[in-house]
Amino acid sequence: MKNIRTIQLDSDNIIIALLSSAVIGVAISYSDLYLFHVLLACLFITSFYRFKEDRYQFNFDTIAENYSFYLFIMLIWYLFSVFWALDTQLAFKYIFYIFCGLIITLNIVGFSFSIDRLNKIFRTLSFFFVLQLLIALLESFTIFRMPISSYSSFSSYFGKEEIDSFASNNILLTTGFVPPTGFHWNTNNLGIAMLITLPFFLCSNKIIYKLFGVISITAITVMTASRAVFLGLIIIYCLYLIIIKKRVGTLFFIWITTISLFWGMNQLSDSENPRINEVANSIKALSLYIKGDIDIGGSISWRRELIDNGLQGLSKTYGLGLGAGGSTANQEKLGPVAGQFTSMHNFWIELLVEGGIIFALLGLLWYGSIVYNLFIISKTNTNSILKYYSESLFLSMISFIPAAIAASSTIYFFPMWIMFGFAISVIILFKKEKNKLVFQMKVN
Repeated sequence: MKNIRTIQLDSDNIIIALLSSAVIGVAISYSDLYLFHVLLACLFITSFYRFKEDRYQFNFDTIAENYSFYLFIMLIWYLFSVFWALDTQLAFKYIFYIFCGLIITLNIVGFSFSIDRLNKIFRTLSFFFVLQLLIALLESFTIFRMPISSYSSFSSYFGKEEIDSFASNNILLTTGFVPPTGFHWNTNNLGIAMLITLPFFLCSNKIIYKLFGVISITAITVMTASRAVFLGLIIIYCLYLIIIKKRVGTLFFIWITTISLFWGMNQLSDSENPRINEVANSIKALSLYIKGDIDIGGSISWRRELIDNGLQGLSKTYGLGLGAGGSTANQEKLGPVAGQFTSMHNFWIELLVEGGIIFALLGLLWYGSIVYNLFIISKTNTNSILKYYSESLFLSMISFIPAAIAASSTIYFFPMWIMFGFAISVIILFKKEKNKLVFQMKVN
């Protein structure tokens, strides 16, 4: 019995460390080997001994009864698709990505069988997300750079490639400003991670904590200069005011003020005052970039070409899908778009092209069901902690829909899998709390 408890304790510590390393991601790595992978190997060793103590029995009921089941279907379908995949090596690479993501999600769900244990994960991961936020602020307003950053001169020492500033489509690089990357190699990935984090600050009852997060993350989002992430930011603020706070009047006032500001600056763009002229034209340039009228590096055109090529490949399979890694393999076969891009750069189209129409529809239902359940939980007052988590995750998952387009792919984006794990855990714990209340009412 003592041996089992020791293994349980060791497993818990390794799981917490593993999830923390998932937030850190590429920040502690050499080439393709992350700290996460080392801790994953340690978890397998302790899990094997625990599995042995349980006489090699595994309970599938808990998986079948919650939202993790679709992720298992995803893994199995991608494994099965190896038989018709365009590139077997690339297929197994993508399967490994999904496997790592599944491990993250399942460990959060498995660990969080009580609200106290979910809080433990939240507090631990919050520390690392806030640390990343502080690092991103330093990168935004000082010359500091994370060594693994794509803009760092030290990145080659860690097996990473330094980005070609002239080939980048970041509008801020044209002004000589180097955007932040945080724990990520790519600035778009940082933007998405910050966007997922924002609602947890926004929905907090602590004013200082809320203001710090909102101001900091908004500033970092602007620094990343990603249209998709910026759209996600607007969605978060709008939904927060309409659904969470129910302040439609406040939202209307903000929109009128913003529109008036942009209109006024547009009128002043020909001002003879050099300072007013500079500010007005900067705002005008920003609005044109957000709308897509300014296309630095041809970002919109090559993204459209990648999507067209992927959908054409899908049509040749009659909707079955190109299989694991198929979107990239198909583009490599056709030749890189703009001389360098082979990844889909649209996570949702990537799932459709690789998994097929039926798989994508199931994914849509799965994702929509989670969002709907989080919305329902957010409207209850049975538990303030679950209410806070559900409100935050509802906004995170909604904003992730447009933001996921910013990255080359989010299949290996660990914060996404953390978000899935938290969302599923909150839904499960809410159902437990609800059943407990029903039982107590029957007893009384």
